[in-house]
Amino acid sequence: MKDEMNERTITVVTRSTTLTHALVLKFLESNNYVNTLESFRKDAQEIIENEELFDQDNEHTKKPLTAIIQEYLINQLQSNIENMSLERIIDDDLITPGNNEYPRYLCESFSQIHTKNILSVRLQTLSIRNFINGEYQISEIPTIITGSADKSIRLTSLLTGDTFNICNDVHKGGILCLDFHPIYNNLMLTGSMDSSCALINADAMNVVQTFKDHTKYVVRAKFSMDGKMIVTASYDHKIIFHKVGNEEMLSTLPSYNKIHSIIFGGNIESMCFLPDNQYLVVGVRGDNYLHYINLSNFNDKKYNMNSNGDDWISFTPMDISPSPQNHGKYLLVSTDDENGRIILFRAHSSQQIFNFYDLEAIPDRKLTNPRHCWHPNGKYFFTFGVDSIIRIFNVATKSIIHKLEGHKDIVRGLWFDQNRNVLVSCGFDKAVKIWSVDDIGHDNTNGMSM
Repeated sequence: MKDEMNERTITVVTRSTTLTHALVLKFLESNNYVNTLESFRKDAQEIIENEELFDQDNEHTKKPLTAIIQEYLINQLQSNIENMSLERIIDDDLITPGNNEYPRYLCESFSQIHTKNILSVRLQTLSIRNFINGEYQISEIPTIITGSADKSIRLTSLLTGDTFNICNDVHKGGILCLDFHPIYNNLMLTGSMDSSCALINADAMNVVQTFKDHTKYVVRAKFSMDGKMIVTASYDHKIIFHKVGNEEMLSTLPSYNKIHSIIFGGNIESMCFLPDNQYLVVGVRGDNYLHYINLSNFNDKKYNMNSNGDDWISFTPMDISPSPQNHGKYLLVSTDDENGRIILFRAHSSQQIFNFYDLEAIPDRKLTNPRHCWHPNGKYFFTFGVDSIIRIFNVATKSIIHKLEGHKDIVRGLWFDQNRNVLVSCGFDKAVKIWSVDDIGHDNTNGMSM
């Protein structure tokens, strides 16, 4: 089924390319643009002279290019009129500009933590127990937590740059994702390429519980908003639900029991909990629907991502997250569309509020893993995963307003730390970068004051 879908996608791309060439060719001929026509025939020779692909008298080319443009402009005008009424019901906090205070300065780099690609990163304050002067003392340490292709999870002090703890015997594959409990800030959930998940006490780096329910890569692993549920998602097409063993939060770290699983028709690429803690939203490859899973009865309500309501599959929802400032009223979806398309949906709806585009040419964009991360004020979001650049979008203007350039290879993970108002990134260059709102300068000592 996946191969058939890929073939259909390739066919559509090929047809659209050849059709565009045919329309341009007829336009140049009908307007007697001799010099331009000659250059066009020369530059596009490979397509134009391929009889299997190129048919200038195709029924789709009977309508001249100018007529198609006119129809497009009329449709755009109608769409703008419809959008005027839509704009009136969009929350003011979506259409009013922000204060331009967002991380844009590279203030620190950590390149010594791992020797292989860093796949996931978080910044968390941990209570570390150390034996000092003959007694145990607890220190609160702002800590960079990283998961790597080297199969290890490492704790590195943000203040000194020293890696002070390593967990390398839990997983037998790279660490693709990690999350922290919303109440127990030392309880970490990890997902790995070895198909397993683990609960780890990050203070001591000891394993609390392991999960081996999946058979392929675990690409997503998350705690629910109240921490009473864990959901894991895998390329085995399953999402698996675990619930805390005791409904009441315990004084000790909780453990979880498997309660349900759902099988989808393709690889699961994305998922998120909505802030009301009643729904999990799931995005699946080869599926043009977003799946809203009711967490009380596990019913699946589907919303079509195509604005015209058809079932054509032209992109995959690679990352999804609720808007942070209005109780998740909107859902941001990063896609693998060739035009770098990112869609803002109204939650529990197929309604597209905004479309954002990153039109920069990215080789093999369909093979990339586009992701995003909200700024807490909801005015901006950061995109990454296609190259070494982090792009900052302004929601109100629907445009890229800044680019963070510091990584030397694909950016793989991003986390916004609200307590310190910094952005933390990691990537295939084996480095962690810290980005700040203010230009505080770059210190090569691999440590910073916070």
